[in-house]
Amino acid sequence: MNLKRTLIESLPPGVKRLLAVPYDRYQTRTANRQFARKQLPEHDPDDDAPRHIVCVVVDALRTDHVDEELTPYLDSLNGCNAITPGPWTFPAVSSMVSGAYPHEHGAIRQTDDPEEVEGFSLPPRMDEDRETVTEALAGAGYETYGGFGHDTPFVALSGRFHEHDLFHNVTATAEDVFDAHLDWVAGRDRTFSFLHLADPHIPVDPPQEYWASHDVDRSIDGLENWEYRTDIECEGACERYREHRRRLYRAAVDYVDDVLSEYAATLDSTLDDSLLLVTADHGEALWDHVEVDVEQFGGNGCVGHGGAPYEGLARVPLRTDGDWQPPDGASLVDLAPTIADVVGIDWTPPSGRSLCSDEPREEMVLVEGSLNGHEKKGIYDGEYKLIISNGDDVELGYRLPGEEGTTIPAERREAMLDGLSAWPDGQRVETEVSDVVADRLEKLGYR
Repeated sequence: MNLKRTLIESLPPGVKRLLAVPYDRYQTRTANRQFARKQLPEHDPDDDAPRHIVCVVVDALRTDHVDEELTPYLDSLNGCNAITPGPWTFPAVSSMVSGAYPHEHGAIRQTDDPEEVEGFSLPPRMDEDRETVTEALAGAGYETYGGFGHDTPFVALSGRFHEHDLFHNVTATAEDVFDAHLDWVAGRDRTFSFLHLADPHIPVDPPQEYWASHDVDRSIDGLENWEYRTDIECEGACERYREHRRRLYRAAVDYVDDVLSEYAATLDSTLDDSLLLVTADHGEALWDHVEVDVEQFGGNGCVGHGGAPYEGLARVPLRTDGDWQPPDGASLVDLAPTIADVVGIDWTPPSGRSLCSDEPREEMVLVEGSLNGHEKKGIYDGEYKLIISNGDDVELGYRLPGEEGTTIPAERREAMLDGLSAWPDGQRVETEVSDVVADRLEKLGYR
């Protein structure tokens, strides 16, 4: 930890918050100016293109927590269970706006040697010259807005919108993000908005009534973060902690669905001709594969995100209030080309394909860009899934949808191995952030 970082850490919380406000204003204004300097492509939207498109990304939302009981609003929307291209926020959101896999856009760790990464660092951003759907929509006359509930997605996508909004506390609530967006969008003619909600992400702290309604015991230490991460034998205090930590996660998801429902109703009453998309950047590991993960990967993927792409982490909801049905097996690299297709602009990304198309997907679907330990890739081929790590010398075969361990038939396995992208073999490259941002990232669990 350098001297400036140590000084920041020693400051009282109130002083840190005071420093954050002007610094975040500087960051967002710089990002706005960066976008204003861009030479935008020229596109003509269809006459019947929606005038307002809103993409809501709920951080760390597992698809198995979207159901009629817990999330009645999300469950009421059309949609599918999609696969994230990246197991944590930075590569995932970069793929969502670019239609490119992490190995294509480059916003991933460039080395597969964890020893080269001293402490926590963010990967490089996508190249500024890479055109994303936000630039394509801006070229079609849409005003673009990015609202970020925490720093990681903002750092990844800074400079990709006309207007950026970053909140000054460690994790803004969904209400904060939605209220700011409603203020911005009012009175505008044609808009695209990307809203990133942080509520299920650590530190998890939904309003008190949700702690109470899900019977979460606040007296248990460390519930907002992670304890008992890698205990294979879990009894007594460990078992109680994990049960209440899962309850707290459900409470946060419940809160998001309630606020999202109110926000969507306000959108409908405020805007003419809007389209709402809701998804997650990735899921969240909740001790689904503790024994396997400890034995094979050293336990860095038992909880949270950034580890091995088990289904709880890799599988995410993709929902829309539009009158089309995204097919199961979609990847979030398909999100950007789908939006472009809905608007009617000619924009072809490297790997994504429009989900409005009736053509079946022929390509296998990838997950890549680990945060923790060696790189761990996942590849899907129908009912089979392969997780592989060169650095850990691990290969795990699964049969879906139950994610049961299996031996994949030799011919299918060879085809899946051939479908894997190249492994990172470069030197350490990172995105530099200020000490104020680094302090907040540490509170989000990034160390």
